[in-house]
Order: sequence, then structure tokens, then C-alpha cells
Amino acid sequence: MTGDSAAGDGEDSGGSLGVNEVLTLLSDRYRRHALACLDGLPAPVALEDLTDKVAGREFQQPPDNVSMITRTQIATALHHSHLPKLEESGIIVYDEDEGEVTEITVEAPLTGFLDKIRRHEG
Repeated sequence: MTGDSAAGDGEDSGGSLGVNEVLTLLSDRYRRHALACLDGLPAPVALEDLTDKVAGREFQQPPDNVSMITRTQIATALHHSHLPKLEESGIIVYDEDEGEVTEITVEAPLTGFLDKIRRHEG
């Protein structure tokens, strides 16, 4: 093969995410929730605000009903693992010092998967 991702190999071609990379990113529920929340939001998005949105989606209730300990655990996972992974993939720019997502770029094929996830997970 000559790098033709249309052939279904899932390899990255010229800046857009391959299917395999998208599926890997979406394999974690906190990343799915974070992406669903970030998609369509104007940047910057503070880590605290994103944490509240992810907690609300995760527990399907208002974030204030989720314990502070649980929200802190979510914030820690986002800060140390999930947001850096999304940044590495080129979907976001995350300013660790400020605790803000400063740029968000959600494109196909990720948008199609996110739409399906939203319909399924609510």
C-alpha cells in the first residue's frame, strides 16, 4: 500500500486522524465525554468547567450533585492523561499552566463518531 487511507488501513494521511486513531481516542469514556462537551464550544474552556460538564455526562445529573472528590478525580484524569492525549492528536491545544483548552478542532471522521455517541449515550 502507498499510504492511501481510503483503503481502510486507518493510517493518518496529511493531518487528519485515521479511523484507528479516532477509535483509540474514543475508547475511554472520559475522553468521549470531553470531546462531546468541547465540540462546538468556543475556546478557551477552563479545566474546571470541562470537569463539571464531563461529570454531568458521566453521572447523568447536574455536576453539583457529583461529589467534590469525584470531580477532583475527573479533573486529575483529564489534566494528566486525557487532555494531553487529545493535544498530541492535534484535536485541542491544552495550556497546562493555565488549565485551559485554548483551541478546539474537531473534524471528520471524529465528528461522525461523536454524533453517533451522542445519540447512543445521550
